[in-house]
Amino acid sequence: MKIMMKVIDCIDKTSTVVGEMTKPHPKEGEVLVKIAYSALDTAFEEVAKRSLIPGSLLHNLKVKPLVAGWHYSGTVESIGDGVKDFQVGDSIFGHLQYASSTKQGSLAEYISVPELECAKVPEGVTMEVAAAVTTEALTALQAMRDQGKLAEGKSILIIAAGGGVGTQAVQIAKAMQAHIVDAVCSTKDVSRVEKLGASCVIDRTQKDINTDLQPASYDVIFDTTGKYSFMKLRYALKKKGSLVSTVPNISTIPPASLLLAITGKRSKSLFVHCNRKDLELVGQWMKSGEIHSIPVDNVYDVKDIQAARERQSDPKKSGRVVIKVDGGW
Repeated sequence: MKIMMKVIDCIDKTSTVVGEMTKPHPKEGEVLVKIAYSALDTAFEEVAKRSLIPGSLLHNLKVKPLVAGWHYSGTVESIGDGVKDFQVGDSIFGHLQYASSTKQGSLAEYISVPELECAKVPEGVTMEVAAAVTTEALTALQAMRDQGKLAEGKSILIIAAGGGVGTQAVQIAKAMQAHIVDAVCSTKDVSRVEKLGASCVIDRTQKDINTDLQPASYDVIFDTTGKYSFMKLRYALKKKGSLVSTVPNISTIPPASLLLAITGKRSKSLFVHCNRKDLELVGQWMKSGEIHSIPVDNVYDVKDIQAARERQSDPKKSGRVVIKVDGGW
């Protein structure tokens, strides 16, 4: 007999309803997670609206019901064969992979995930915050470390440092012991970004970074918006420096990327990948206080998902919109 669970079903581009689907069963190497909290991000609307690009790259759009949501925190309900590092009752967090093969969503009572794609919630961190931090922190870490090769003693400029990814990027770059961590943000975010520990904060309304930066200043420029041009910003990169974007563009794809590499400067992009090693590293930084700012705008019961979606699209939003799943139906 099939056991059913509640889910948020994206029935069309603008509407969601509480629906039902079969409760998953953990396969070998997987854990069944009872979701406590999820969170919204820009990917939700792309999938709900069934956009070909990027929606189809973020989730399987043909599944029914279509259940979105990637961020999660929760407790281990059961474990599959071969799982050694988790026990029933453990509090864990992570995010589902942004991929066309993903068929489940965290706006559901349960999900089943590989044990190597989740980690225990750090001591002293709430489940709300654990659900809010995952994609932004891992995106920042993987962009700067893996694509930008940021390391101790190097310099970085972080664009849109007041946003979700940017806020984590400033703190993580400091934790990685980068020598210079400069930041660009809007006027309203200058004070907050300064408190994050940025070396210098540039008000984007007062300086045009496409022309007014010091030449050859940075080992890495991290564009968290995906809107800036490598060709316009390359003057500010040191030799062998990299501009890393959260959105692929013509300069990050061969053959253009290979031709640009001849100049000694690189254009890179990434798709964040959830893995336990990086989650545990982020968790250590949260526990130590090196990551101390994880803005949460508001928490909505999952039954109020439409109101949460409206808040997610509100320009006045400040921080992650978190969804209470357990007890929120």
